This record gives sequence, structure tokens and C-alpha cells, in this order.
Amino acid sequence: MTVASARDVGVTHASGFRAAAALARPTALAAVVVVYAATLHAVYTGLISGPFAYAGYTVVPQPWQDQVLATLVAVVVALLLPARITRASDIVLWMLFGVCVAPAILMPGYTGYLTSIEAMRFALLLATAFAAAAVAVGWGGDRVGSEDLQQAPAVDGGGTALDTVRIGSRVVDRNALAWVLCAVYSAATYGVMAVTTGFSLHFVALDDVYDVRAAYADDLSAGGPLGYLLSGQAYVVNVYVLIRAFARRTWPLVVLALLGQFVIYTTTGFKTVLFSIPAMVAIAVVLRRRRPRSGAPLLLGPVLLMLVSAGVDLLQGSITWTSLFSRRFIVTPGLLTSVYADYFSDHPVALWAKSFTRLWVTSPYDVTPTKTIGQYMLPGSQVNANANLFADGYANLGTVGLFVIAAVLAVWLRCLDRWSRGVPASVVGVLVVMSAVTLSNTSILTAMLSHGLLVGTVLVAVMPRRGWRWFDRDAGEGPPA
Repeated sequence: MTVASARDVGVTHASGFRAAAALARPTALAAVVVVYAATLHAVYTGLISGPFAYAGYTVVPQPWQDQVLATLVAVVVALLLPARITRASDIVLWMLFGVCVAPAILMPGYTGYLTSIEAMRFALLLATAFAAAAVAVGWGGDRVGSEDLQQAPAVDGGGTALDTVRIGSRVVDRNALAWVLCAVYSAATYGVMAVTTGFSLHFVALDDVYDVRAAYADDLSAGGPLGYLLSGQAYVVNVYVLIRAFARRTWPLVVLALLGQFVIYTTTGFKTVLFSIPAMVAIAVVLRRRRPRSGAPLLLGPVLLMLVSAGVDLLQGSITWTSLFSRRFIVTPGLLTSVYADYFSDHPVALWAKSFTRLWVTSPYDVTPTKTIGQYMLPGSQVNANANLFADGYANLGTVGLFVIAAVLAVWLRCLDRWSRGVPASVVGVLVVMSAVTLSNTSILTAMLSHGLLVGTVLVAVMPRRGWRWFDRDAGEGPPA
């Protein structure tokens, strides 16, 4: 063999390896989506639909061709999501896909509310809207990760030091500003809480939370700001105190943040507050590495959640954990999306007339879309059937509403990326994940105002860029906490 022919063989082998590597990611991701779809179908049809059929969790046989096509649509959407997690928006997009969009694409064909053609049509519309949002977020933007920013000069575009922010003519230390905002917000939340509901320090078992929640709802019935403050405190402010104190090894503040979460849980009975801490730990551990990580682990998370919950319930002969995790966080968004699509395809859209357009638009309904759907599923009930941001868009503006909400989502995510420049993506992910997850069961406006999404976005914009070494091993140590 001549030198030239040996070189040609080497080039051929290198090209083959590159081609194999290029195919490895889409193949692995497609396999994850297939496993996700199969797990979701098995859990819903085998464990959930029977015990909860009375509440509208119905199931019908789905032709295998439709199931394959819906899974293929979900695979295509997954392939259009960011291949590597380098920005905050990447985390939010993958989380929304796993707990909201994928179930809404996969489930309409077997919940019984839509015909096969209607289910596929809606799945394609939703997939197109979400994929458009994902593409718009990355379009023309820098794929700059925290690692690259740590190697850049420690100044912003205006020549201001990286851990300071210019407010008017003044340069303010980000670390101090973030602590002041957290202190003011916490004083407001716990102060209003003290005079509205009081505090409870007795641990509440999971079986007893509904009584506590009912008492909390009664306390809020007179109105007041607590309903707007509480989620921002639990999902954002306490989380910031916890992760900043942990990163800086300030253990008294770690204890204080955990105590703050405990008080909110025992006073309100909100299980998401209790489970938010392990969820955030899992996100931080998954994303903590030098090299940008694939989004596939964030999609495997819901699969493991469904499998572990089902396994524990099968061993115990119950449905408790599947209902608590799989039904609430994954199945219900998919189910209710198909119900919303069914109802508002044949009835007038709501035009947000019970929300921000109420001053100049007359609603065709006496109640909100969530209560309208609750009465549709359970006649005579007063159930609030809260669905996800895309179902809300469809309820209020039909097909156009899907794309309007996708545009709003894209704008918010681009702002989040811009304002979080210099903060490790894992830190921003932990800080906004719980508020972002609420988008799977509420509108984006409600998530902004009542579930901490706006608070989290503001805090991300002003928080320090240094001192996050545990979360990003390339990050600088920064000043003391």
C-alpha cells in the first residue's frame, strides 16, 4: 500500500467516524422519546385512567399508526431543541417539552376527547408552535455559555465591572443588590403572611395537606397580596438564598432558607413547595459539569419519575405516588390540552375577556375558561381545570393563540438569556425551574404575576455573576456572600 492510499484509507475512516457521531445524537434522542411515549401510555392506560375515570381521565384504543405518527412528531420537536445546554432558555425549553408539550402531543389520540384526525391536527399545530418558539429563541443569538463568559474580560458592554450593574448614573454591586431585593421581598411576604394566615410549624403529612390547603384558601378569600407574593417567595427568593448561601458555604442562611420553605409548606399545604428542594438538587447535579450537557437527561427525568412512582405503587398496592407525581405533573397537562382543544374547537374562544382584556372585551362565558372546562368535564362542579400555557392560548384565541403564546414565550426566553449573561446556566435553571414548570398548568401571564416567573427574571438580571463555583467549576469565586 502506498503512502497516498494509506492516507486515503485514514481519511475514509475519519469520515466514517464523523458520520457515525453525527447520527449518534439524533438516534439516542429518538430512542429516549420513544421510551418516554411508551412509558406515558403505559402509566396512563394501566394505572391512572381506571381510578380517575370519574374525573375525566378517559382512555380509548388508539390505532398503532396514529401512535407511531404522534411519537414521530414528538421526535422531530425534540431534535429541533438545543443540542447542548449552554443557556437558561435551553433548560426551560427542555423542561417544558418534558412536562407539558410532549404529553400534549402524544396523549390526545387516546384520551377520547378528539377524533384521530383532530388529535393529529392539534398535535401538529402545537408541535409547530413550540418548535417555532425554540428556533426563534436561538435565531441570530450568541450560543455563549457560562464557560466562555468566564474566560472573557470581567466587564460588561459599558465598561462596568462584571459583578456590578449600572442603574442610572450609579454603579451598584450586584451581590448587595440581590440581597436587598431578597430581604425586602421576604419581609413583605412573611409580614403579610403573619397577619393573613399566621404561621404553622407543625409538619403536615401528605394525606392531610388538603385540609390545610382549604383553610389557606379560606384565609385568602378576602383578597390581599399574599397570593401574588407567596409563590415568588417559595420558588425564587428562598431558592436564591439557598443556592447562594450553599455556594458561599454560609450555612446559617442555608438553614434559614429551608426553614422559610418549611413554614410555607406547613401553612399552605402546597406539596410543590416541599418537593421543590429535591427537584432543584436534581437539576443542579444533572447540569453541573464543565462541558455543556445534552438536554436528553432532562427528558429522561420524567421517564424515571413515572417508572419509580409506578414501581413503588405496584409494590404497595396503591396509586398514591403515581397520582402525586405522574398524574399531576405530566399526565394532567396532556389530558387537559386535549379537552381544551375539543371544547374550544366547537365553542367561542374566550379572548382573555376574564383577564387583561376585560375592560374592552365582553366574554361569551360567565366564568373563566378553567371553570368552563371544569364544568364540561364534571357537570355541576366548581373545579378549576387549569391547563398549560398553550391550552390557555387555544382557549382564548384558537389556533392563532398557540402561535401568540409561542411568540410571548420566545420573547421572554430571549430576555432571560440576555439578562442572565455571565451566570452559569445551571444556576439560572435552578432559580427559575419551579416557576417555569407552573407553565404546564397555568397561563404565562398567571405564571409571571402569581408564580414567581417575573420575580425570577428580575432577580436573574441583577444577581451576581461570580461566586458560583460549586454549580459551575469554571466560575470565579467572587466576593463573599
